[in-house]
Amino acid sequence: MIDKLTPEQKALIPSYLDKWRKILLASELISENTASEIVDVLYSFLGKKIPKIILLNNPIAAINQILLISSKEKRLENNFADDIEEYIENQLRGFSRQTSLISVGSILLDNRVNLESLENLEDQLDSIPGNNLNLLQMILRMNQSELVWQLWSKGVDHKAISSFDLYYTAALFDFFISECDCYYNPKIYQLLEQVVRAGIIIFPFEEYCFVCDRPLHLRFDEQNRLHAEGEPAIEFADGYSLYFHHGVALPEEYGKVHPKEWRSQWLLTQDNAELRRVLIQGIGYARICEELQARELDSWSEYTLLQIDNAIDVEPICLLKMTCPSTGSIHVLRVPPDTNSAREAVRWVNWGVDPEDFAVQT
Repeated sequence: MIDKLTPEQKALIPSYLDKWRKILLASELISENTASEIVDVLYSFLGKKIPKIILLNNPIAAINQILLISSKEKRLENNFADDIEEYIENQLRGFSRQTSLISVGSILLDNRVNLESLENLEDQLDSIPGNNLNLLQMILRMNQSELVWQLWSKGVDHKAISSFDLYYTAALFDFFISECDCYYNPKIYQLLEQVVRAGIIIFPFEEYCFVCDRPLHLRFDEQNRLHAEGEPAIEFADGYSLYFHHGVALPEEYGKVHPKEWRSQWLLTQDNAELRRVLIQGIGYARICEELQARELDSWSEYTLLQIDNAIDVEPICLLKMTCPSTGSIHVLRVPPDTNSAREAVRWVNWGVDPEDFAVQT
């Protein structure tokens, strides 16, 4: 009986997440034969009749096809996504005979658990950047106003089985097998691996199963957040694309343009505070000052206090412009909106140290 993970074991968990994340992202576009094999296994585990399989290029195309069939034939019933997840969970509960530990996500091993044995295990996993790639939910949120309403109005349950969720389960499953020597059902492990390697999203109904192919490209920043500059961060084979900047979803008119070419004027009409923040970071205060004609409030030595009068942020933008006497290079930093003088701004930048005192200390 394993009651507690050792520090060495817990230190290995991120490597298992990374391993399965790489497996997921290395997936190739799925073939009809592979899609059919996966669906056959999923439905046979539940004792269900094999449905008609419809292979589509992206989740929006899948949902539109679901809506079309619901309108032409009848409301699609008996979504099996919950049944499949429950079946996998029941298989994983077999670990409870060997360990009193529980894991996170969909692996619930034992109700008789000493929560102290986790020792912040869940926090450790949640703190790993990019460990959750809930692709379907991201896409639905970006199309929420129309698609979600249509699904709701037709009474369609749009739950899905996604490789982008199951890779997390597969990683923990792999960890308990490899590091804790737990017994496992090889058929379930094989199914998890097959689904994760396929990189697909499955909408499993009684008569139809809609299989959405993986994206052709997924692009990330160094912290594993969805990110691309001047190109889609998520791009499907049929051209359907989504744009992100360090994890923040962008409208196409921003995303398809490289940040170096973003225009300060966009800030004047952008109501979304998060998008304004991204635009400000991408454009930079130096260019914003120039393009929006910042007004000079005060100057002192090589420092100038500026203010942008246009309401481009939730509070007025005051900036300290610093010109290097030797090189002529210009640096711009934002300072509190109630700053009254350039010298006060320099003091704020230097953590309360007066400029003259700072010069003496230097």
